[in-house]
Amino acid sequence: MKCGVTILILVTALSACASGPEREAERARTRQIVQTQVQLAAGYLERGKLDIAHQQLDKALELDADNPAANSLMGVLQWRLERYDEAERYFQRSLSSEPVDPDVQNNYAVFLCARGKYDEAVKLFEEVARNPAYRTPAAAHENAGLCLMKRPSPAAAEQYFRKALERNPQQPKSLLNMARLSHNKGQNLSARGFIQRYFQVSPDSADSLLLAVHIERALRNRNAEASYALRLRNKFPDSPEAAQLERETRKTGKR
Repeated sequence: MKCGVTILILVTALSACASGPEREAERARTRQIVQTQVQLAAGYLERGKLDIAHQQLDKALELDADNPAANSLMGVLQWRLERYDEAERYFQRSLSSEPVDPDVQNNYAVFLCARGKYDEAVKLFEEVARNPAYRTPAAAHENAGLCLMKRPSPAAAEQYFRKALERNPQQPKSLLNMARLSHNKGQNLSARGFIQRYFQVSPDSADSLLLAVHIERALRNRNAEASYALRLRNKFPDSPEAAQLERETRKTGKR
């Protein structure tokens, strides 16, 4: 074969004439470049710099149009831009490779849930959780529970939160939601246990502190109620939860 016939086909010609080890080395370099671009894009996306993230993903997909991670992240980006048809197209491309990456499946399941396709999403979360290649099955169970809370199907959601906690007893959102579900059912001793475990593994939030206030109020533990209320007022004075607490305080005449 005569190599380097014209500039336009130089890359293809050189690739064809390269030896096996050289071709593999070139593919490895390309994979590394794509991986770096995807990681950069993920960072920009997390910081809300969507235009720069888009540029990085365009470069990655130009080098490897079938890369699952690049396509999945582009799906997330299009979703953020509310281009739902485009997001669906990129997610489908990300799922076309074999074997399917469970992280990619998880991203798509989160998208499906956000679009109100709860049954499809939960089924996919279950598949992700069963995949031995997925490093955090507790997170997949938790995502299924969070999705079912949006439907809402609290009883079904509880089963997934319990599965998540069986896998990882320190799964924060599962602990918080189990505290809320237990409180809603009047099981406040159980709710107290879950919220205390939550505070051991996760920083305070306005939402969790108000829930703790309500749990201790239901248990008639005035000291604990006052302690959580003080933390809420001091840490999140301008939050809607602090405003709700003040309304409740004025109504009951307690502070």
